[in-house]
Amino acid sequence: MSEARLSRDADGHPMPPDGPVPPEEMGRPTWAGLVRWDVFGALMRYRVMAFIVGVGLILVVFVGMPLQFIAHKKLAVEIVGTLHGYLYLLYLVLAADLARRAHWRLGRILAVVAAGFVPFLAFVAEHRVYRQMKEEYSDFLASGAPGEFEGRPVASPAD
Repeated sequence: MSEARLSRDADGHPMPPDGPVPPEEMGRPTWAGLVRWDVFGALMRYRVMAFIVGVGLILVVFVGMPLQFIAHKKLAVEIVGTLHGYLYLLYLVLAADLARRAHWRLGRILAVVAAGFVPFLAFVAEHRVYRQMKEEYSDFLASGAPGEFEGRPVASPAD
């Protein structure tokens, strides 16, 4: 895809011409949606990483730790735990990107950060974030118009 054919979001970043995002499609992970440079793409990237980090933490706590303490096999914790740690850092970067684009308050940011430490909390936090973002942006998505949403500059879903 050439740079000249790409439209730009409110920050001037290239964005694929995906067309309008229906409210029921917002946040649904797709390959094209993962490369969008707006709040909708950031939400998709966050949702994918929340799922990966949540599954990784469950594997560490409920598979790796019992293997380490009961069967005296440290390898699972060493591999999955290290992988979860690196993926958690990527999760934090993607959550920070979403927080910046969506102008989150501190409470929501702290809840998302804590979600990587407690098993199953990543899934709960991801569901709440998705539901809240869908409610916040539903009027904007229905209009399909560029401009501002609650005083925040937002690129048109059609751009």
